[in-house]
Amino acid sequence: MQALIVLCLVACSVLISGQQYLPTVQYQAISSVPHTSHPELCNVNRDYIHEYRSATYDFALFSYRPIAVRSNFNFVYSPISIWIMVAAIAEGADPVTQQKLFQLLHLPPQDPCVRHVFYQLATSRALPTNEVNIRNNRILLINEGTTLNPTWHDIVVKNSLLDVVTAPIRYNSVATAHEIRRIMSAYLPTINLSGNSVLLDTIDYNGLWTTAFADAVIERAPFYSHQGEILGSVDMMRVRRRARMGYIKSIHAKILELPVGSDERYRMLFSVVIGNADIKPVITAVTGATVFEVINSLQESAVPIDVAIPRMVISSEVDVRAILEDIGVTEIFTDPAVTRYISDPPAFPSSFLQRSTLVLNNTGLFAPPLEPEIYNAPTGLELILGRDFIADRPFLFGLFDSETYTCLMAAAYTSPTYI
Repeated sequence: MQALIVLCLVACSVLISGQQYLPTVQYQAISSVPHTSHPELCNVNRDYIHEYRSATYDFALFSYRPIAVRSNFNFVYSPISIWIMVAAIAEGADPVTQQKLFQLLHLPPQDPCVRHVFYQLATSRALPTNEVNIRNNRILLINEGTTLNPTWHDIVVKNSLLDVVTAPIRYNSVATAHEIRRIMSAYLPTINLSGNSVLLDTIDYNGLWTTAFADAVIERAPFYSHQGEILGSVDMMRVRRRARMGYIKSIHAKILELPVGSDERYRMLFSVVIGNADIKPVITAVTGATVFEVINSLQESAVPIDVAIPRMVISSEVDVRAILEDIGVTEIFTDPAVTRYISDPPAFPSSFLQRSTLVLNNTGLFAPPLEPEIYNAPTGLELILGRDFIADRPFLFGLFDSETYTCLMAAAYTSPTYI
């Protein structure tokens, strides 16, 4: 993450004309809510992964539903990256707003050391390797001449929550908007620069499967609606292999898990509703408990099963401000006084934008092992799962890390490549 921070800051300093790093000077006003700018002094002796999962899953679902509706159920985004950035703002908010944001994020207001544990878990998930290219940049772009509160700045830097970069927002908004598009690698038809800052978030993923899909078995195949109508076609990747699958009774769906990388540090989870039901009610019905149900339901098949997933590049530009306002977070965009512990003058973000891109292709590290075909051999899975996982109709999927099952990227695929 530190390398990413340096990379991001260097890139931004080149891109934004006249840009400079923010000064940190003596700043008297600090929040009355406990915080720590010295996480090395924390001594936390228990495992908080379950609480961390619950906190991040609940927030993911809060944001997932409005994003799904606004994107017509075809999208990708990073809930954990938004969670981290909102946490950074919360650390510098006034006590009332801070309490509200911590409650939304399920962070303990009175225990900065536990918050530090959560931050360390969250910010150490998306780390690139030789086999998995995953990069996440989180930036508060603020007007030149703004003075940071050093206490807040220490918190966000030492916890790797976000980077702070300056730009001439107030006196050259056109150039700033152009450079934001370059930083984000996004079209962004409208950028609101009426405030003195913007929050920018990017995440990109392209990784090698642990087990490759067969190179010769990529075929143009029909993609159906939940009613069985042909919506278009996709390049379908196919492989026959053992895989972890599960049945989620609460949403009547089957789950497939495919590992990524040589050490299986990441896992991609796919979900299709059994019986060709619509995924829209499923998105509404999913709860934090459902995610734990998914994790607990997965088991390895005893024999190879047929797997088919569309090859795709999916990218989304999300207006995170609108999503947060949908779930009741408005103060940080309408009242500069609530962020007065971040900077002087107070940070007043007018936009919060996230651009996410996820690539799925057939390349992997190892070929599927050759196994003798045993006709109708028991799969070892629940009978309702059948003997295959074919994503030829609208489905949900997401990228998770293997250690904590943090949802790094969440997505829905409803629009085929070729229409």
